[in-house]
Amino acid sequence: MDGIRTRLGLPREAGLIVLMFLAFRLMMLITLRPEHLTFFGDYQYYFDLARLSDRGLWPYLHYWMEYPPIFPFLSTVVYRLTASGGYNVYVLAIGAIGTLFGAGNLIVLMRLAARMHGEATAARLGWVYSLLFVPLVIGWWQFEAITAFCILFALDRLLDRRDVSSAIATGLGVMVKLVPVLILPAVALARPIRKTILYAVLVALIVVLIAAPLLAAAPDTARASFMSPLGWSSWETVWALIDGNLRTGALGGIDIHLDKAQATTPVGNPSRVPDWLKAIVFGVGYMVLVWRLRSASGDANYKTIGILAITYVAFLLWSKGWSPQWQVILFPLILLMMPDRLGIGFVLVFGLVNLAEWPVLISRGLWQAVPATILLRTLLLIVLLIELVRRCQRMGYQRTGKRISGWATDVS
Repeated sequence: MDGIRTRLGLPREAGLIVLMFLAFRLMMLITLRPEHLTFFGDYQYYFDLARLSDRGLWPYLHYWMEYPPIFPFLSTVVYRLTASGGYNVYVLAIGAIGTLFGAGNLIVLMRLAARMHGEATAARLGWVYSLLFVPLVIGWWQFEAITAFCILFALDRLLDRRDVSSAIATGLGVMVKLVPVLILPAVALARPIRKTILYAVLVALIVVLIAAPLLAAAPDTARASFMSPLGWSSWETVWALIDGNLRTGALGGIDIHLDKAQATTPVGNPSRVPDWLKAIVFGVGYMVLVWRLRSASGDANYKTIGILAITYVAFLLWSKGWSPQWQVILFPLILLMMPDRLGIGFVLVFGLVNLAEWPVLISRGLWQAVPATILLRTLLLIVLLIELVRRCQRMGYQRTGKRISGWATDVS
């Protein structure tokens, strides 16, 4: 076991941390009633969509989906294999898959942290992440652990200079959720232009290999699925407040997926701030910011992670919508960039604010208080972005023996 741990670049405590992580979640999974475990999440929605296969209907082939194809097909296959057990067995199966990907996120986080901050800090961050409530509960609500794993694994492979496997992970991640494509700016700054183009081409090839058969088999339905994000109205962001959309990101019931016209039909009010104007303002601001950071000296790996973290936070500020499961991607990036009390503080406060929004307020219909949580979350993201930029600019991340100069890495 020590040989495997050493080859993976993990701290000595990694085995115990992963064991406790898995034991805690699997004990919850087999002990709590599935309807209680998944009450505030989307498992029932996934299950109801998968049940359409009882009528011979499959996602992308017979009805449109708002998600890229990998998870809808995974969910449907799991349902077909567990159909005799109903919702309870479906939850056990999907929950176990999500738990394994969550453990993968923990392992990759510790591996990256060991590379960046040393073994002691990697172990501390492993314990911190394994005890965070938000990744735990979102594991029973959505499938974001799969998306997070694709991003973190792609990042790990990129830092190992294994560009092919990194690009494959990114391409697969894009077919789980679109978000992993945000790693491309970090690739562009870490690699020469030729290697960046090859990386992007390989990502696009993975996407085409998955999308093309679906488009060939059911052109109209698959096209409606891929185009559906273009029809989304704003939700749970400052843009939603401007648009007058006090709503969640739910698109509607199961039946709307049988009507291809509904795929690009907005659910809420249209944007009052033109999308092209937002794209220009955020695009120019982001390019200026990244251009300034590209010349910063210091640890190249730290800068690569920093660019990815900055890109993701900028995306969250630009996005017309907000989904609480996106924290599962954000938290590892914060901890890697800030392996100290400030980073843990950001994670805890961010988690509390968003839990206050969902499920505490929205599930009880207390929409009058939701704008306050939206504004507070936006302010936290702005402060986080400033801090990430400041740390990248300082690039004071130079190892001095076992300590890191200029940084408080002790989280005990």
